[in-house]
Amino acid sequence: MPEPVIIEASVKTPEVIFDKENNVFKIRGRSISENAIEFYTPLNEWLAEYFKEPNEETQLVLNFDYLNSSSLIQISKIIRILEKNYLKGHNVLLVWQYEENDELIENTGIELNLISQVPFVTEVFEVEEYEKFSFDFDD
Repeated sequence: MPEPVIIEASVKTPEVIFDKENNVFKIRGRSISENAIEFYTPLNEWLAEYFKEPNEETQLVLNFDYLNSSSLIQISKIIRILEKNYLKGHNVLLVWQYEENDELIENTGIELNLISQVPFVTEVFEVEEYEKFSFDFDD
């Protein structure tokens, strides 16, 4: 069983929890890293290993307040891994969460849904005051 991946959010990268034992799979926050490939490649590799012996159900929650184009490409790769395994018969669900009135993130999820065969749910996520991220890019 692959070891859990737990990455705390930073100013430019999202929080990640990939934990097979507790059946928690989520990527959440802002993804504006200059090198999205470097950040997301280990996650792709982890998922590939995970799907050799997946849980009975796999639900990946994606919740971004912003993501740049290079991150979107990497998220698309993650969705392709889910799709490949869904088409092999695995029980997979992708949950795309967005803040109310955030049409950009909502529409990004809708577009990803249209190009994927993975069961896909979009839902509004209520952001608590303490969860809001700072937009200080000088860190």
